[in-house]
Amino acid sequence: MESNRMELGLPEKLEMQRHPSGIEITRRWFTWGTIFLTGFAIVWDGFLLMWYSIALAGHANLLFVLFPLIHVGAGICITYSALTGWVNSTRIRVEQGQITVRHGPLPWYGNKSLDGSTLKQLYSKEKVSTGRNSTTVTFDVHAITSDSRDVKLVSGLESSEQALYIEQEIERHFHIENAPVRGEIAA
Repeated sequence: MESNRMELGLPEKLEMQRHPSGIEITRRWFTWGTIFLTGFAIVWDGFLLMWYSIALAGHANLLFVLFPLIHVGAGICITYSALTGWVNSTRIRVEQGQITVRHGPLPWYGNKSLDGSTLKQLYSKEKVSTGRNSTTVTFDVHAITSDSRDVKLVSGLESSEQALYIEQEIERHFHIENAPVRGEIAA
């Protein structure tokens, strides 16, 4: 790694284990937002339960039963997201020339494996999402392969320190010298 880059220590909310064959970095998904999302899911689902208990007890017409179905779908997604925040974690394993990213125990998109021999460079990137009343900043770790593909390894990290630490440890494992990449966050 480049000598002018400051060595990062293990950031909050990450765990690191070194094995004879490699490393494993784990990040739990739980945040304060998980508590808010859980409360929101309880209110949302509670309203839908109340709606359907009234509709089915009163022998409502078909429109009264079908109207909130899109809200039921949204409730399922909100509830599932809240559950993943409580129980899921991301595990990044680097061993035997492979990088493996797995989310679980509840299924979630973004699992991937990458052959370490194809790695050319890693970099961390800031992602800003703007809503009506708020702005959220998260961080991603990307890999550039020898065939110039840009592969997002991990997303949704809470701090630049988490992203830069993951980048640092994977580069260290594969003996990749850190080099600047357009759009990366400064170390």
